[in-house]
Amino acid sequence: MAYEVVVVGGGFTGIAAAAALSQRGAHVTVLEASQSTDPRFRGELIHPRGVRALEQLGLKDALFAAGGVAVKGFAVTPDANAEAIVLPYSDGSGPGLGIDHPLMVLTMRREVAKRANVSITTGVRVVDFVREGERIVGVKRADGTVHRADLVVVADGRQSKLRPLLGLQPEVKLLSHTVAVAVQGDLLPWGMNGHVFLGAPGPILAYPYGAGKIRFCIDVPVGAAKGKAAFVELLSTKYAPFVPEPLRSALLEALKTEPFEAIATHSISTEACAAPGVVLVGDAGGCAHPLTASGMTNALNDVLSLAKVVGSNGPSNDALEDYQRHRYDFIRMRELFTDALYEVFRAHDAGAKSLQAGVFRYWRASARSRQASMDILSGEDVRTSAFVAEYSRVFGLSALDVLASLRRREPLRATAQRFSSLVKVSFGRLEGAMEKTAKKVVDRYRLKLHRVPAEQPRA
Repeated sequence: MAYEVVVVGGGFTGIAAAAALSQRGAHVTVLEASQSTDPRFRGELIHPRGVRALEQLGLKDALFAAGGVAVKGFAVTPDANAEAIVLPYSDGSGPGLGIDHPLMVLTMRREVAKRANVSITTGVRVVDFVREGERIVGVKRADGTVHRADLVVVADGRQSKLRPLLGLQPEVKLLSHTVAVAVQGDLLPWGMNGHVFLGAPGPILAYPYGAGKIRFCIDVPVGAAKGKAAFVELLSTKYAPFVPEPLRSALLEALKTEPFEAIATHSISTEACAAPGVVLVGDAGGCAHPLTASGMTNALNDVLSLAKVVGSNGPSNDALEDYQRHRYDFIRMRELFTDALYEVFRAHDAGAKSLQAGVFRYWRASARSRQASMDILSGEDVRTSAFVAEYSRVFGLSALDVLASLRRREPLRATAQRFSSLVKVSFGRLEGAMEKTAKKVVDRYRLKLHRVPAEQPRA
């Protein structure tokens, strides 16, 4: 079935959408505002589920050939003096992928532009939709040019300019700031894994994104002093001590001599991602903290889900409703897990610290526990029931650790306060899990296409 699609945004998600939809018979026009790639720091780590999606789209081999490297899993270090806990990807899932973001996007554009039914134009800014009644039937460029289409795919990122034009107002939370720093050398202590170092004011993520290339993504609290000098001082004194040598020295040197970027970290949650004639994909439809490196894997799930339902039924309202349900079935669980893991890893209160101790005890207990957690983290297991089961096991071990303080003759009042905090945090998370589970059930039967306003909403 041939149909016309306009994709707004020629970054990772937009090009992946073009590849997926063109495979299903669509004629795709991609419009990208930038002449090149987004100069800001963007994701570079993709879980095996996402790599398998790239293979399905015919892009995996080109990305590895361009300089991507295989990633085996994650290694989490509880504090400066602790041995890492390694959580490998499951057998048979394949490797993850680490790759420089601009290189990844340019490689994907080059490969997808070769396809007969795809056209990619850069340096073109889309400023509005074209409407017919309650349906979106195209887009309008800044120069007045109109592109009509049977389906418009919005892939312009988390700060989407087009999302509010549809009358969508997502829930946005400022979580922290991420400082992105690059260092050179084969210095990761536990090999080709994503590394999470804990103990600092925020978690530190370091991962390979090319041969001899390491990227640090360092979580800095919202209230910290801003500016380059303030960041260098904070990271050098409060964060670097939790990174093992020789990687620590490389980080300190890079902070002094290399440019780095500080980015506001938001969670963005939407209640709708589709309307007649238009869908949101990737971060335009919502995003979470980058700690779990799930953003690009989520985006690939979006575009493959969209291509499947539209390829079978065309861009009908029923097909777009199906896409919306499939997306939220997957995303609700990812939002929940990322939020919970971030809270545990930064451990800013007694309850979260107790949970953190329970997580480490749980992971050290068996390969099964490490595998189960990694399957949730990487998107191999998206069942809310699996999350609840694993979280409940962690809570039990956390409670045992707290109560063991009585045997150590620690003050009863302090133990009681820790236990109360643990219960409050834990059951808050489990309540959130139940709420999202219920929402998934409701969405299955009640989630309808968003109604597009006839005119652009005014501030």
